[in-house]
Amino acid sequence: MIHSYEDACRFLNERAAKLGMDFGLGRMEQVLKRLGNPERAIPMVHIAGSNGKGSTLTFLKEILMAQGYEIATFTSPYLEKPNEQIQINHDMIEDGEFVGLLNELIPVLAEVENDRNYLTSFEIYTILAFMYFERKRPSIALIETGLGGRLDSTNVINPLLAIITSISLEHTQILGNTLAEIAAEKAGIIKEGISVITGVEAPDALRPIISKAAERHAPLFRIGKDFKPENRALEEGMECFDFHSEALRYIKLQLNMLGRHQLSNASLAVQACVLLDQQYGFRVGEDSIRTGLMKARWVGRFEQISDDPVIILDGAHNVSGVQVLLDTIDERYGDRQVHFIFAALKDKDFSGMIKVIEQKAASIMFTQTAMERMNEAKQLYEMSTHAEKYAEVSWQEAIRKTCKRMGEEDVLIITGSLYFLAEARPFLLKDEQ
Repeated sequence: MIHSYEDACRFLNERAAKLGMDFGLGRMEQVLKRLGNPERAIPMVHIAGSNGKGSTLTFLKEILMAQGYEIATFTSPYLEKPNEQIQINHDMIEDGEFVGLLNELIPVLAEVENDRNYLTSFEIYTILAFMYFERKRPSIALIETGLGGRLDSTNVINPLLAIITSISLEHTQILGNTLAEIAAEKAGIIKEGISVITGVEAPDALRPIISKAAERHAPLFRIGKDFKPENRALEEGMECFDFHSEALRYIKLQLNMLGRHQLSNASLAVQACVLLDQQYGFRVGEDSIRTGLMKARWVGRFEQISDDPVIILDGAHNVSGVQVLLDTIDERYGDRQVHFIFAALKDKDFSGMIKVIEQKAASIMFTQTAMERMNEAKQLYEMSTHAEKYAEVSWQEAIRKTCKRMGEEDVLIITGSLYFLAEARPFLLKDEQ
């Protein structure tokens, strides 16, 4: 019996430390069957991809909320509190409900688990989300994969739509060493006859998606072919673009989430709304699309949390994400000196990310957190060839020292790991206040 929220977090954290990642759907299916298959209770949209999952989900969520629907979301990782992963509209699951559902689940875990077959922490979070959504009965749930797709714990659902946002080299020791291999894993979320929307354009990554969609008789809607963002315009603190498909055209849509890549993510969300409207009776009007896109915010994605100095948090966690980050910096702050504070997990391509950052950085400060999966600052420092590189074990001191070195017009970017941002963000917000 779990008696408190703190006990619940401890229970899940111990599993995460002990079991790590263990992929497969067998355990999930066993437990969900004993629970009466709560994942079948409400309509769902499934979202996979290397980058852009969270942004696409947020755009889609805000559009549907603007239309008046009640929207459940399951996302990962969290920034400040585990409950963030399980939300309805903007309200995360309450501590008491979290504990109550976990206590209902534990006896079922005892029935299916043995010495070699324990459910991982992420699998338990996924099941708790399904249980919670079954109780609350929202209009629709948007479900983000954790890692990959084919064997991800969320892949037990049978959604109305599947979205594959982008493909880049990530988790190569798990997903594969090529774009094609990684795309094949992501394409594992494609179900028989279910429409698929993708932002993938690279031929090597697109081929496995086209092949899987054909094999599953799943209608495929491709960015750049079936729909596309056009006529991008940069405005102060805003992106503007037109959405165009065979069915319709929306002129001068506006985003507060910055970067060229956000036009693609927003277009995926708009195309999803078109299909939900046309195929599944989820009425979505143009006013709701415009309002939702404008309202969308995604914490930790090119998030400016200070004006003096300019401090931006971005959860870029692979080479592709870092390159997109640099492109956005060039567009918005191209004439300024840019300093970086960087921390990365051991299972990421930190060497590749550092090489990209070095192209833009006036200085790089390497740091770390206490998390076991986190690289040591010293190791990151030794990977760099930058002339102005520093290492500081304390990330708090890393921030303070970097801010002291910055000029009045300089920009600070804190990046490399969402887990690092989860600790740094509340510290910085408190300091800003």
